Amino acid sequence: MVFLVSVAAAIIFLIACYQDIRHRTISNAIPLAVAGAAIVKWIAVGQIGPALWALAAAAVALAISAFLFAQGWLGGGDVKLLSAAILLIGAPATPLFLVGMALIGGVIAAAMMVARAAKRAPADAAEERPTVPYGVAIAVAAVAILALEWREAWSA
Repeated sequence: MVFLVSVAAAIIFLIACYQDIRHRTISNAIPLAVAGAAIVKWIAVGQIGPALWALAAAAVALAISAFLFAQGWLGGGDVKLLSAAILLIGAPATPLFLVGMALIGGVIAAAMMVARAAKRAPADAAEERPTVPYGVAIAVAAVAILALEWREAWSA
């Protein structure tokens, strides 16, 4: 059951990537679906302690990322997706998830800067500030954590 929840969550994260790349927005249905998958996962696992720790970690992430949203550094969909992802993966995996997300986000931002510099003409200097589809970094890091979780389960 938990494996199926992880597969469903990976598909949801894939949809989030598409939306963020294509439209630079993530619909509210995506984080809600991830949070729903998290609830199903924690019910299937049947461990209230880890579920409460996941909820606490997600709440802390929500507070911090809401501050980043208020500063204009993160989009609203990213804030919700990040919190839902942490609720799904759990508190113990959160540090690794955040490091992976930051690294992936940095690679995406650097690639965008290189691509933008390569196609920039002198008349493009007045263009508006580009945005980074950070939902992609969140989704890829979350799916990687889910894959690591299942790799450990299969090798045991």
